[in-house]
Amino acid sequence: MSVHQTDIIIYGNDLADYIRNEFTGRASSLPAHSTVGFWSYFVHGGPGTDVATPTPHTPYAVSAQEAVESLRMLALERLIGRQHYPHQLIEAGLTALVLDLETESLPLLAGLPRTEHEKADVLFDQVLAELGLTEGLPADDSDIPWEKARWELVRWWLRLIVNGSLAPGAGGDLIRYEGWGALVRPQSLRPLVDKVDAYNDWEAIRRGTREQLAGAIVAEAERLLAGSWPPLD
Repeated sequence: MSVHQTDIIIYGNDLADYIRNEFTGRASSLPAHSTVGFWSYFVHGGPGTDVATPTPHTPYAVSAQEAVESLRMLALERLIGRQHYPHQLIEAGLTALVLDLETESLPLLAGLPRTEHEKADVLFDQVLAELGLTEGLPADDSDIPWEKARWELVRWWLRLIVNGSLAPGAGGDLIRYEGWGALVRPQSLRPLVDKVDAYNDWEAIRRGTREQLAGAIVAEAERLLAGSWPPLD
């Protein structure tokens, strides 16, 4: 590992932070981590997604059933250690409220003002309990940490990619890290990972072929969703 790469790990959470340190000698007080988008330029040779940040998807629910599903998937993400911005939890609560879901804590979550965003996590947990979703979350009962939860999330992330709620590149990076990597690299997800790697390749950016490669990610997501689940190796 080069000195420059080490500097990136120590000083930078993003490109701006790295440049700030290089030219002013000051870095932000944010904790550095090696999975940020800027770091991926050096590790993977292309512009990846910061998979340590909350899943960058847009709300999609148009029915009460889909609103419950969205709440459950956010709960599964929290189960495997992924974090959410308070506004994501509040937005999920507001969507559920608009779609006629009723629990005691749901209006409190949906109407949470910005000055009280620190309460979002607690209220979200209360909503999950009131909807009976907490008891239905999968157990961590295999050699692979949260294996059942991860497979369920991979399917959800694939669906978000297909319905346009999650960008193919960002969704692919997420599945590559939280799915394929964490699930000990199942061969069934290898074709998707290969397409994500092609999408992130510098040559693809230089040639301007990323749109076509994004389409290939979507097509592979559709193929996986059309088969058995979890997909067989």
